[in-house]
Amino acid sequence: MVRWGVMSPGSHLDTKIVPAMKSLPDTEVVAVFSRSQQRADEFAERHDIPFAYDSIESFGKHDMDAVFVASPNAFHSEYTEAMALAGKNILCEKPMAIDLKSAAAMTQSCEDAGVKLGIAFNLRAHPAHKQAKSIIQAGIIGPIVYVSGQWAFGTHGADAPPQRTGLRSWWHDPTVLGGSDSLMATGIHVIDLICDLLDDRITEVTALSNGQTEEKPLDSLASVCCKFSKGTIANVVCGRIIPDSNNDLVIYGRDGFIKGNDTISEKLQGNLIVGTNTETSEYDFDMAPLGNYALEIDNFNKVVRGEEDVLASGKAGYHSLEVTLAAVRSAWEGVTVQI
Repeated sequence: MVRWGVMSPGSHLDTKIVPAMKSLPDTEVVAVFSRSQQRADEFAERHDIPFAYDSIESFGKHDMDAVFVASPNAFHSEYTEAMALAGKNILCEKPMAIDLKSAAAMTQSCEDAGVKLGIAFNLRAHPAHKQAKSIIQAGIIGPIVYVSGQWAFGTHGADAPPQRTGLRSWWHDPTVLGGSDSLMATGIHVIDLICDLLDDRITEVTALSNGQTEEKPLDSLASVCCKFSKGTIANVVCGRIIPDSNNDLVIYGRDGFIKGNDTISEKLQGNLIVGTNTETSEYDFDMAPLGNYALEIDNFNKVVRGEEDVLASGKAGYHSLEVTLAAVRSAWEGVTVQI
């Protein structure tokens, strides 16, 4: 049994992470931390968690194998470093930090403490994406030329995305988010996924958005064009004002293609089409609303037991943050950014 603690009990933990943990037979949620003891107590009661803390020090002393950090972005580094000092393995929400110095410090703290660090890029867990990666590595569709990925959503008839209120109001603060809304919410997921699929680094970024100005510092729509070290070009679209978005992944090689229909989602869903000059194959995946979350938790359980490598390491999280921050800068300044 892997014993988990969870930090910052907002809607993400409430409706996704903790239910996903509780769906796994080898997982137990034993403690919750909030800066508010009342919120911690209420969350613990709602999810039948035996211990609730408003002290990071006391929480860190609790007997547990791993901690899930789900705080607002600007607190990821502080909480991760505190848990590393407490000797806990850590799965941290993306983005791992809001600046590269903090991200590097997180990785170093975990290395110094001898604990595991994972970044919660759950798109890597989707079996369609794992299959796509295997197909690419096997050379079935040849060298990869171009990739596109889109993750957007919205509300019909709305002039702007709905306001986030209450515990989610920090999503309107650029200094807490890391300078962007949609790029730090879903764009960074797609950037990380493509880097993982290609096993390559992005070296050049050009971005456009409907934000990143003095009048409107936060975006609700962005498009990022990326160039990889091996020459592949990729385009990432993300936003909160496209209600009919097709959240697809398309990969073109010199000898074929892979298309993930609606696989870019927090849900495990969609299908995969693989085409070459000789045949086309299609693979369907049963809908599982919490599937990707459960798979990423299951992976980290195995990491704790020494059975698997982490899906997304601190090093991977650093590069995805580096690229996303470069996209924010590109949108602000109207320039191409070299990495």
